[in-house]
Amino acid sequence: MDDRSPWRGFLSALAVLAGLLGLASGSVALLGFAVGTAVLLALAFLSARRGLRGVEVRRSLPPSAFEDDLLTVDLVLENHAARPARFVEAGDVFGAGLADRQSVLEPGPLPPLHRRILSYRGFVARQWGLYTVGPLSVGSWDPLGLFFARRVLEHMEPFEVFPRAVEIGALAPQGGQSTLVPRDVTEAAAGQSLLFRGVREFQPGDDVRRIHWPATARRGVPMIREYERDLEPVFTLFLDLDRRGRAGLGRKSTLEHLVRTAASLLWTAHRRGDRFGLVAEQDRSVLVPPGQGEVHLAAALHRLVIARQTGTTPLLDLVDQHRELVPAGATAALLLGTTEVDLDRLSRTIEGLQATIARPLVVAIDSLSFTPVDRPPTPVAEVRERRRALEECLLGLDVPAAILGVDDTPEEVLVHPELFALGREATA
Repeated sequence: MDDRSPWRGFLSALAVLAGLLGLASGSVALLGFAVGTAVLLALAFLSARRGLRGVEVRRSLPPSAFEDDLLTVDLVLENHAARPARFVEAGDVFGAGLADRQSVLEPGPLPPLHRRILSYRGFVARQWGLYTVGPLSVGSWDPLGLFFARRVLEHMEPFEVFPRAVEIGALAPQGGQSTLVPRDVTEAAAGQSLLFRGVREFQPGDDVRRIHWPATARRGVPMIREYERDLEPVFTLFLDLDRRGRAGLGRKSTLEHLVRTAASLLWTAHRRGDRFGLVAEQDRSVLVPPGQGEVHLAAALHRLVIARQTGTTPLLDLVDQHRELVPAGATAALLLGTTEVDLDRLSRTIEGLQATIARPLVVAIDSLSFTPVDRPPTPVAEVRERRRALEECLLGLDVPAAILGVDDTPEEVLVHPELFALGREATA
């Protein structure tokens, strides 16, 4: 709302003109009119400022949202003065929107010691990242609408915008059933939960840390603790933030593709009811242990929003270091930042996961197809050959997979149930 009233300027100019003419002509009427107009303007000015006394405003909004979301932000007006408040305007700055300045008018009266909730709708029009909301302001008009007084409250809040996530079709049949639907699997079985089941004789390949020493002493042969099978599906995302895969700028960058793809993978796992976690390495290790719920999802997405491709550890090394986060029956998603991968090592890693009855899923970003940042351009023939070799390797391993290039939009590619169909078309 514009706080500059045209009538204020007109009355001010009229009072000055009437005063000058009155002095020049000696007219008492003109002087009286000038003085009366000046008094009226002064009273209006004081009324606008007095209307702010005791009026406070605070904000209520969620700490985060997805791209393209439409939010309702509540501004709570409170009148701590001894007189009613009228014509109060609450203002806010929503940094994640295009029209960042928001104003809501409360004509009143707002009785003493009362509060009123005003709301505005904020459209998240900015790209994923960290933004702020604020500062808040509260203003008041005089009854004639001539003057507007404003007080700024330095009440700033951080606000996170998460990448727009889509449900990945190829991930739906992976892993176990959702924990939110009825299941017939109620029979006890051996597995890796925390519920103790019993002991049995040691077998080749068993973890020696699970040896039950009292039972071993009684039987005279090594005995192993056995636990109930954990029926709850687990999803672990291994995210490649190795700086060697860094390429492109802005919306056409490998980091953009990595973050958007990772967000959709985690969102899909959350929608399935899985316990999901995140493993990555940039300047320091990033580890979000398996968990469930919207709060846990927000914590994992926060790590994506602040992620940077500054790591030095290859993704396959991360998988080896954190293999314990992939129990039997879990889904392990490997999100590679480049097609420059040791294919023999990749094959051994995926076969090792399959040997533990885990379900691997691979998405690779073809960093060589992006504009290079700190390396000379790669010949087109080599780019195509590396992509073709990786595709053939993944097809031979029979795992759900996709390869995303610079012209691919992750949200559009990943919704297809058969991920690698697009990979073959792009290669051709």
